[in-house]
Amino acid sequence: MADDPEERRRHRRAPVDLQVSLEFPSVQQFLSACAGDISESGMFIRTEGVPYRIGESVTLRFAAGKEQIVRGTARVVRVEPEGIAVEFAHLDETSRKLVEMIVRIKLAAGCGTSLLRRQRK
Repeated sequence: MADDPEERRRHRRAPVDLQVSLEFPSVQQFLSACAGDISESGMFIRTEGVPYRIGESVTLRFAAGKEQIVRGTARVVRVEPEGIAVEFAHLDETSRKLVEMIVRIKLAAGCGTSLLRRQRK
């Protein structure tokens, strides 16, 4: 189906269980949430019950292992009852490479979009 959001994605998503720190200007505090999936261009973050707006910017940080190493900004592109989808707006070179590495490792381990589709339904 041409209107299927899964078919319009530029990058494959891989399931993850990452703690993400978020800072929204509208909330004016840091929130800790859990990412459910990640791709080279963005991620889905489980944030039930917090009102976010499409287009809103967020500063995010998350760990790879025990190190808080990925930092950047993202833009909310979708809001669902379970959370938000964000598109990375700016990641420094090191953070971008680490995101790409996380995605490659997860996808190589056999995790991918079709599994996520089944989990969300």
